[in-house]
Amino acid sequence: MLNNLKTGSPMNRPSIFSFTDYRLFLKTMFAYKKETAKAFSHRNFSRLAGFSSPNFLKLVIDGQRNLTSASIGKIAEGFKLKKPERDYFETLVYMNQAEDLHEKNHYYKKLITLKTPADMKLLENARYEYFSRWYLPVLRELVMFDGKTLTPAELAEKLSPRISVKEVDTALKQLQELGLIYRDENGCWRQSEPILTTGPEVKSLLIKNFHHEMIKMAAASIDRYPADKRDITAVTMSVRQQDIPEIKRRIADFRKEMLKEFAGFEAPDQVIQINVQMFPLTKIEDKGETE
Repeated sequence: MLNNLKTGSPMNRPSIFSFTDYRLFLKTMFAYKKETAKAFSHRNFSRLAGFSSPNFLKLVIDGQRNLTSASIGKIAEGFKLKKPERDYFETLVYMNQAEDLHEKNHYYKKLITLKTPADMKLLENARYEYFSRWYLPVLRELVMFDGKTLTPAELAEKLSPRISVKEVDTALKQLQELGLIYRDENGCWRQSEPILTTGPEVKSLLIKNFHHEMIKMAAASIDRYPADKRDITAVTMSVRQQDIPEIKRRIADFRKEMLKEFAGFEAPDQVIQINVQMFPLTKIEDKGETE
């Protein structure tokens, strides 16, 4: 969108509904206003919106200021956002500024309901569910199990813990909406390899949801399965802060090795989850020089 400034082509008015980062929206909207009205400036915007600071918008765009409910209203007024746009913008601000995962999820779900058009709502909801429901990625692996296509009832029976046939039906539709599976000419489910694109703010939220879900599944597996069906091991160790990047690199190498060595064979007969967690148990001391 910003490249149009270089080519001389007029910019289109940014749609708030395509943004998942409110600061990026403000930056893009300011560039649009500047392109369509040469006299437009940060000082000019502050006057229109009712801010005493002439560079308030710049401070927000640069991440030096957060927004409050009052300043959200002023910015919406300054950019002449319509009611649906204001509602989305306000919710987006609250989601971006939320520090608690539960709170972020609350506002993200609200964002989905405010999306337009309707098909965008369906896609966003399917994307959210994929990372929030443990069985969606598992079902994607199961659709071609033992070299054959399983029915929803058979898929439900395969899962552990078991889910309902209705949940399987809904999940398959969501996987299809995301382009993760498709039906071939014989009506059989096949996997496809699309890229699930989303903004960094939402991507971070969805990945956190996925890890929360799978870590809960790992905890439940201690009582759900006998020891010969699972592997739950841990080690507590003292290390140097400078060695953390190397530890993380070796963990990444281990994951890649597992995939290369054991995944990708024809007609697999089981789906497993391998979690690897590494986290600090003590506060990180600041070793900088003191005066």
